[in-house]
Amino acid sequence: MKFFFAYFVYIIFIPLSLFSQQGITGYVLAKQTKKPIANVTVVLYPVGLPSILTYTMTAEDGTFVLKRDNLPDSVTVTVSAMTIERQSKTVKSDTEFIEFLVAEKTVELKEVIVRAPKIRQLGDTIHYDVASFMDETDRSIGDVLEKLPGMQVLSSGQILYQNKEISKFYIEGLDLLQGKYGLATKNVDAAKVASVQILENHQPVKALKGMEIPENAAINLKMKQSAMGAFFATSQLGTGLPSILLSNEAVGMRFTHSQQNMLVYKGDNTGRDISKELTSYYDHFGSSPSNLLSVIAPAPPSIREQHYLFNDAHLVSLNDLRGIKKDLTLTTNINFLHDKQKSSSFSRQDIYLTPSDTLQIAEDMDARLLKRELEGSVTLEGNTDNYFLNNKLNVRSSWNTHTGNITGSEPVAQFLQLPSFHIENDFDYLRRNDSRRNRIRANVAYTTRRHSLDVSPVLFEELKNPDSLIRQDISFDRFNASAGVSEHKDLQQFSLGYTAGASFLHYRMESGLLSGTTHTPVVADTLQNNTVRTEAKLSFSPSFGYRPPSGLQLDFSFPLDYLFLNREDGIRQTRQKRGHLLVSPQLWIRYPINSRLAVYHGISFSNHIGTVNEDYRGYILNTYRSMNRSDGLLSKNSRTSANISFNYKNPFTTLFTSLRLFYNNTWRNMLYDVEYNGILSSSVGILHPHISHHYGADYSIGKSIDVINSEVRLSANYDRNQSLTLHQGAISAYSSGNYSLSPRITTDVGRWMIVRYGASYGHNRTKIRDKGMEPVNYFTQDIALSLIPAKGFTLTASINHYYNDMIESSARSSWFGNFGARYRMKNVDWMLDWTNIFNIRQFVTYSYSDISSYYSVYGLRPAEVLLRVRFKIF
Repeated sequence: MKFFFAYFVYIIFIPLSLFSQQGITGYVLAKQTKKPIANVTVVLYPVGLPSILTYTMTAEDGTFVLKRDNLPDSVTVTVSAMTIERQSKTVKSDTEFIEFLVAEKTVELKEVIVRAPKIRQLGDTIHYDVASFMDETDRSIGDVLEKLPGMQVLSSGQILYQNKEISKFYIEGLDLLQGKYGLATKNVDAAKVASVQILENHQPVKALKGMEIPENAAINLKMKQSAMGAFFATSQLGTGLPSILLSNEAVGMRFTHSQQNMLVYKGDNTGRDISKELTSYYDHFGSSPSNLLSVIAPAPPSIREQHYLFNDAHLVSLNDLRGIKKDLTLTTNINFLHDKQKSSSFSRQDIYLTPSDTLQIAEDMDARLLKRELEGSVTLEGNTDNYFLNNKLNVRSSWNTHTGNITGSEPVAQFLQLPSFHIENDFDYLRRNDSRRNRIRANVAYTTRRHSLDVSPVLFEELKNPDSLIRQDISFDRFNASAGVSEHKDLQQFSLGYTAGASFLHYRMESGLLSGTTHTPVVADTLQNNTVRTEAKLSFSPSFGYRPPSGLQLDFSFPLDYLFLNREDGIRQTRQKRGHLLVSPQLWIRYPINSRLAVYHGISFSNHIGTVNEDYRGYILNTYRSMNRSDGLLSKNSRTSANISFNYKNPFTTLFTSLRLFYNNTWRNMLYDVEYNGILSSSVGILHPHISHHYGADYSIGKSIDVINSEVRLSANYDRNQSLTLHQGAISAYSSGNYSLSPRITTDVGRWMIVRYGASYGHNRTKIRDKGMEPVNYFTQDIALSLIPAKGFTLTASINHYYNDMIESSARSSWFGNFGARYRMKNVDWMLDWTNIFNIRQFVTYSYSDISSYYSVYGLRPAEVLLRVRFKIF
C-alpha cells in the first residue's frame, strides 16, 4: 500500500505540471439563420505567416476546439468551406471562445470525378469507406472488418480496435443485437454498408457526455441510403458429400433510424460453428460459479474449426428494436440453439510429480455434446441529454448433456446432465441537472441448477458396488439483489462524487453420491454436502476526476466494501461468521499528446475472497477419475495491476499502431494439493501464502499500402508467468514464457487476382522446479489465391499449414488444401467448396500446462464437397 500511495502522488502531480496545452473553442453560425454549420474547416495560423499550427472540423452543432502546445502571443483563426465565405480573425492566444457569423454561398462546380479517401476522421469519429476495402471475395461486413487498419477480428468473433475490445456495436446508431454482434458481422451484406465508423471517446449515455469518457471505442455501421428502410431477405440451400452435408439458412433484416429487425435461421453440419453468432461480447448477465462436474473429453486443436468440428447445429434468432417515442426504444431479443457435436482423440498426459517420478495417463476418448439453449431479453431504454433509463429483463434456460467414453486401462462411460435456469432484471436510471448528476441502479437475479454425472464403472475402490455404477448429484440455487445510488458534481475542470450501495446474496448447494442402477444414496458424511452461504455487503466509493483544457483525463476512485459472510455446513453442523473489509483503489489516466497519439495508463489494487465453490467439505466426484473437496478453507487474494498503452493513428496515411505493457502481482493465501493414485486424483486446499507474477506486452500495426493495393497488419505479444504449484505434497516453482509474431497481408493484383497470406510463429518455454523443459515452437500459415477470370466468377485455392517441432514424426507438419468456386448472378450466388483436399484424417499436437505435458491425436473431418446456392427473396 505504501508503494501504491507513493505512485498515486507521483502520477497525480506530474501530468499537471508537464501536460498543459492551450485551447481555443468556438462555433460557426450562418449569419442570416443563426443555424450551426457542420464540417467547416477551422485552421490556426501564426499572425502573418502561412504555416499551419493546427486544424479541426466543426461538429454537427457547429462547435470546434483547437488545441496546441506553446502558442505565440497572437494567432489567426480562419474558417472556410465550399458553402460559406472564408473568414479570419486574429486574437490573443489566451482567448477562450470565438464566434464566427458567416455568409453562405453557392458555388457552381464543373463535372469532376472525386475518389473518397479510404479513411477519414471527423472529430472523434473515424470513417472507413467500405467500398475501398471490399473485393470480389467479400460477402458479409465481417469479411471487410478483418482488413481494416487498426482493427482485429479474433477467431472467437470478438472485435478489437487498437488492441482493446469494442464497447458497443451499433447499426445506424442503434444497439439492436445487445452484444451478439456476430449476427451482424456474419449476415449483413457488405454491399449494403457505406462506411464503418469507429467512435472514439464514445460515451453511450448521452447525459454523461463530456463527463465520463470510456477508454474503449465503439463501432457503428453506416448503411447506404438505398438500404435504409428496405426489407432484405436471403436464403441459402446447401448439400454435399461424402456423408449427407447440409448448410441452410434464411435471413431477413430491415434498418431505419427508429426501427430495426433481424431474423435469422441457420442449420449446418459442415464444421462451421454457427453457434458463435449467439455469443455476447459485452453483456455478462448472470455470472455464476463454474460447473463442478465435467466429462473427460477431447480438447479441440488450435486449427480451423471446419477441419475438426463434427456438428449438427440449428439456431434461430429474432431481434426487434422499435422507437416508442423520441429517444425511447424497446428492444426484444430471442435466441435458440440446438447443437450436436461429436469428437474423438487419443490423448497422453505426462505429469511430472517429482524430478524422478512421472505419471502418464493415456486415453482414447469419444464424446458427444448436445446443446439446447434458449435465451430471451427485453430492454427498455431512454437516452437523452438530461436523463438515461435502462431496464433489461433477461431469461435464460438450457438442457445440455455431455456423453463421454474412455478406452484406457479400463473402459469407462460418462454421462453428464446440465440443466439450468436463470432470470435477471437490471435497472439503471440517471438524471442530469446542469453540472450535477444522480444515478440509481438495482439488480435482482435467481439461478437454479440440477446437475448429475453418471460414471460406469466406478474406478475408486471405496465407491465400487455390485453393478459398478455411480451418480454424482449437485443442486445449486442462488438469489442475489443489489441497489446503489451515486451523485457527482462538476466544478469546472474537476469532478467530485460518490457511489453507495448494498447487496445481498444467498447460495445453497447440496451434493450426494447415488450408488447402482437403483440410485441408492451413499450415506457417508465425507461424500455429502449441504452448504449455505449468505453474503451481505455495504459499499461506498468516493471518486475524483480532473479534465483540464489540455485534454488530459484523470479519474481516481477508492471503493470500500464491508462484506459480512455467513457459511453454514448442514452435514457437519458448523457455522462460520466473519466480516471482511475489501478495498479496490484505482487510477486511470488518458492523455492525448496530439490528435494522433494518445497515452492510456491505469493502476489498481483489489482484494477478494473465495466463492461458494470453496465451501464444500465433502468429496465431489468432479470427473470419472478425480474427487475434490475444499476442507472449508476460505481463499483470499489481492492483486496489484498496472498497464500503459500508446495508441497512434493517422487516417491520412492509414497507419494505425498500438503498444500495451502490463504487469500483475497477485498474492494468494492457498494452494491446492493434488494427490495421485495411479490415474485417479483427489485434491484439497491448504493454507500456503504465495505470490505470482504475470507481465507482458502486446503490439499491433496496420496500414494500407496503395502502391501495391495491399492491406498489411502485424501483431506481436510477449507473456510471462511465475507462480507455485502443489502436487503429491511437494511445492514446486513454475514459470512459463511465450511470445508470438503474426503478420498478415491482402493484395489485389489488378482486378483479376487477390492474394492473402497470414502466418503466426509462437515460442513457449516452461520451467518446473529448476528443470527447464524443451521449448515448443509453433508455426502456422494460411495462403489463399483468388482468380477472377470474369465478372462475378471467382476461383479460390488455399493452403493451411501447421507445424510443431516437439512432435517427433512426420506429423509435426500438417497441410490442408481447400478449393472454392463462386459464380455471382444478379440475385443468385452459386458456391462450390472442396475442403481438406488431401483427406488428412488426424491432427497431432503437443503442449505444456502447469507441471504437465500433453500429446494429442485428434480425429478430423474427411475430404468433403459442398454445393450451396444463396438467393435474394426480397
